[in-house]
Amino acid sequence: MVTLSLSSGREPQWAVYPTNLTEGSTNWGHALPEDAWWHLAVVNDGRRTVMYVEGCETVDNPSTVAIGLTTLNLPWLLGGYEYGGSIDQIFHGWIGDVRIVNRPLKVSEFMIGE
Repeated sequence: MVTLSLSSGREPQWAVYPTNLTEGSTNWGHALPEDAWWHLAVVNDGRRTVMYVEGCETVDNPSTVAIGLTTLNLPWLLGGYEYGGSIDQIFHGWIGDVRIVNRPLKVSEFMIGE
């Protein structure tokens, strides 16, 4: 399972099963205001995964070593979350840009919202 979604409290959540763990690992952000553009980034340096909101590290990032991603033969979900074999949470809004890269991006490479 790999999912980037929002909780019912508008908190961004990155939930994955790293290849080195037998259970999931989840990064949480704080409640975000409605009707606003946010820049979310999830970065793994090969050892630890950190979530950023508007360039600031969120408070709830696990310290657990997280290497690779296991899909469990399920699709990646963006804006939705699966629980118990069915879609549980769906994001209602606009997603402007999604990029998955294998290297850190320079600030000049970010898409900055107005």
